[in-house]
Parts: sequence; C-alpha cells; structure tokens
Amino acid sequence: MRVKFLFIFLVGVLILLIDQINVNALPASFSLRGERQEPADTTLGTWKVVGDSGVSAMHAVVVAPRKVIFIDRLEQNHLKKPDGLAAISSEYDLDTNLVRPLSVYTNTFCSAGSFLANGTLIEAGGSTGDDVNYRSGLQTIRVYDQGFGDWIELEGVLPSNRWYPTMITLPNGNIMILGGSTKAVGVNRADINNPTYSIYPPPNGVMQDHEFDFLTTTLPNNLYPMLHLIPNDEGKALIFVFASQESIAFDLGTGQVVKTYPKMPGGFRSYPLTGTSIMLPLSSVDNYKPTVMICGGNKDREIKSISEASCGRLELTTENAEWEMDDFGGTPRVMPDATFLVDGTILFVNGAGTGFAGLRKGQGANSLFTFENPVLFPTHYDPVAKTYKALASSYIPRVYHSVATLLPDGTVLVAGSNPSNTVSLDVKFPTEYRVEIFTPPYLYTTTPRPNIISLQDLPINQQRIQVFYDEVITLVVQIESSDLLPILKAAIIHHGFVTHSTNMNQRYVYLDIESFYLDESVADQYIISLKLPPNPTIIAPGPHYIYILNHNAPCDSGVDVLLN
Repeated sequence: MRVKFLFIFLVGVLILLIDQINVNALPASFSLRGERQEPADTTLGTWKVVGDSGVSAMHAVVVAPRKVIFIDRLEQNHLKKPDGLAAISSEYDLDTNLVRPLSVYTNTFCSAGSFLANGTLIEAGGSTGDDVNYRSGLQTIRVYDQGFGDWIELEGVLPSNRWYPTMITLPNGNIMILGGSTKAVGVNRADINNPTYSIYPPPNGVMQDHEFDFLTTTLPNNLYPMLHLIPNDEGKALIFVFASQESIAFDLGTGQVVKTYPKMPGGFRSYPLTGTSIMLPLSSVDNYKPTVMICGGNKDREIKSISEASCGRLELTTENAEWEMDDFGGTPRVMPDATFLVDGTILFVNGAGTGFAGLRKGQGANSLFTFENPVLFPTHYDPVAKTYKALASSYIPRVYHSVATLLPDGTVLVAGSNPSNTVSLDVKFPTEYRVEIFTPPYLYTTTPRPNIISLQDLPINQQRIQVFYDEVITLVVQIESSDLLPILKAAIIHHGFVTHSTNMNQRYVYLDIESFYLDESVADQYIISLKLPPNPTIIAPGPHYIYILNHNAPCDSGVDVLLN
C-alpha cells in the first residue's frame, strides 16, 4: 500500500511536492511532517532560508557571535578560492548572510574539531587527496587563526591516519583525539580500525598514539565515538565514552577504565547506524550530577529498516546506574542532531525514518540511497518534564552530512546534507547549500527579553571577555518594564563542533545568581552577579557564551567569553 504526502511550502509561488513511501515500513503513527504551520503561526517555531553556505556544510562551528565556519570535503563546490580552485571550507556571516572561501588544501572529509583553552579552534583528520591540488588530510591538524581569519595546516602531525575520529577538550585545556579508521569505509573493520588516542598539544613535543581497547571490542559500529567529560571534585580527566551499544568511564590520568555501564537497550547508536548524544544541563543544585542522553540509530543496515524510536538516559555517577528508556517522542530517526536551546531544552532535528548513514550507490535517476523517509520536523524535548513535542516542519530534507547548531541569538542554524560521492544537484536527496534558521517558539514570547549591556564593565561581543573558574562576575542588563516582575535564570553554554550527528563538547551549565537588583540611576537596568562553575571538569576551558533568561525568554544575545 502506498500513500502520498503533500508537502506545501511557499518559495515565491506555491509548489507541490509529492513523495511516496511504503507505509508497511513505518509505524502507523509515523509522519514525515510535524503540525502544519500557517504563515502567522509562531507557536511551533518558524523556518527561513537565509543564505548559501558556499560549500556543503558537513561540519559547522560557531567561531564568533555572528560568524560560523563550514567545512566540507574535497569536491567541486561552487564557491571558489582566489586561486580558482573549489573551496572546501567557508566563513558564513550571520549579519549579511554572505560567505567567503577559506584556504584548505588537505582533504577534511569526515574530520573532527575542538577548542583549546586559549580559544583556538583545532580541526583534525580527514581523507585522501587527489594527488593534484589537494593533499591527504588523514594525518593533518588544522588551526583556525581567528585574527588572520583562515586556516593553518600542519600536515603529518598526527602519528596515524584518522577518518571519523572524535575530539574532546580536557580539563587542562588540551585536546584528546580518539578513534576513527585509517581510511574511508562504509562500516569499520579490524584491519583499518584505529583503537588509539592522541593528545594535542603533545606533552613531550611529539604526538603519540595510546592504545584504547574499548574501540576494539565495539567493532564494527564504533566510528565517531561519543565523548563527554564527567564532572568531579578531584579535577580528574574522567571521560564517558560510548560506541555501538556499550559505554565506559575512562580515567585519562591513569589510563584505566574505572566503570563499565550496562549495555544500552535497542539498536545500535554509532555510524553507520547513527544516533546522537548530549549531556543534559548541569546544575549546582545536585552538585553537577551528570546525565547523558542518547537517541536514535537503527538495528540493521537495511534501507527499509525502521530507525530507532528510542532514547536512553544514564546517570553517570549513580551506583548501579541503569538506562532509563523512552520512545523518542514516537518518531524514529537515524542521523539526528541534538542541539541545546538557550532555556536548557533540546531540539532534535534532521535525519531519516528508515535506513542508515552512508553515500548513495550508483549514479543518476537509478541511484540507491541508504535511507528513506526524511524527517522534516524537529522534536522539542524538555529534560525536566521528560516530554516531547513536534514543532513546525521545514521542507528541506537534511540527512547524511547535515548539521545543526545553536546560535548566540537563540536561533538554530541548520545546513548541509550531501549523501553523494560528488556534488549532485539532480537527485532525490541533492547536495544542499541552502542555510536555514529555525526560530524556536521561545523567541516569539511577549515577555520582555533581557539585553546584556556589559560584563565586568566591558561592552559585550566586541571582543572575547576573559573570565575565571569560581569567579563572581557582574553583568549590566536591561529588561523592559512590564506587569511581570523579572524572574531570572543564567547559563553558560559551549556550542560545540558538529558533524555527523556528533556535537563535540556541546555543554550547558546553569549559573548561580549571587545577587540581582534594580539600578535606580538608569530606567529598566539591573545589576546581576553570577557565580561561574568551580572547576574545569564541569565545563572545559575555552570559548563559551553566557546567557540570561527572564521567565525563560532568552536574552537578545549571549556574551562571548573565554573561561580559562
């Protein structure tokens, strides 16, 4: 039995798209769309195409309040560098929605990224070059020079090839680069597996690989392992590591596994049966007790196989911890992205209802994609109430090689999708260059939104403001008068580096409000004192954004800070 779904959207004129799906492959309750949204309806959020990424956005990272870096792979993108070669990385200006090419000459295909404590973005790994204009990126480290506004490539620095690795910033501000395979592959296998990690910058001046047996026992579904720092009072580099269905706590200082968690129920959660993970917001109220949430994936590497409609929550420091499972809001997704919103809730977006992650097979109209049934609507998750809600639909499928990231103004940028070996525009799921902004419902509130004027007597977002652990900082904030007395919350968020449903280092920590009072010398102006987290296991050093919320209405923009 076949059923037609009518997708209606406005792009200058009314366009009708009809897509057929096999309803026998999906639960009866499953729909490709969320609630239909009228143009004036903002209760479910809104979508807007705002620009062109220039390169297909396989990787994305916020590097400044109004700038995002996109990274693709070696392919013939329409954005060209000054030398006439196709760009594979670009800088996107959120104010003008214009893009400029960046200089990369090593293949960044399926690489990873993380920030050092001094705020420098490091990007590592990739794939083979073309032996003409682009070189191999498998052992390359790339440094984004923010002052120069471009990449510096350090070739041959990695001691081994890494494709599909994960990176995490450590409490001491250095970076751990873990896992991957030694070459591109549809599913990992023992002869090309790289079950090791390296530290950058290297403690003794030369990078070395260290064995990591967990990535041997979790074959074959273990690429882009999920990593999260575990808060602790001893300052230890304790890392939660998840791959396939298995997870451990690893003490980097001793090189030992200190805890093995129960196997996660349901299907597989790692590439190519790709799920996503996020550490839920941390708070001093329960001494920063960490809970990881992992969602989506699939049981089988089959195009018609229904994606996982399940999520699991795991309290990492609870003795005899067990997975607490739910139905992911009733929506199966493989290749989802999990993105924090400013209010501490989570937006799950992108992905497909059936299949697995991978490149299409064959060419032209007869090519075969590894998935079907793109999920066009985001799901909003409240981690306190443990509830899900479907929000407004986009009309652009975002599947393999798509990204989503929170922006400092509280919106979510969604871009990418490229499940082909080369740039392909005339296929069912084409190479995507359109950049979308999703505006969540909380930005349509009538509640006065805070406007942060200064932090530590410095104007915000003109330069990155340095702050310190366990410090009390002072903000000047304007909040328009209304019938509601202000009720404030504060948070510090690391927006992360996102690729392949893996948002490396994404973190949300509530900040304690030490004091809050009206500045009687200036209308609607408040002085707020915030206490920063006590140590770098709670949130690693590096660039973050501080936010103020009034009755859960986010401030106009977060404040760009360097926590060090």
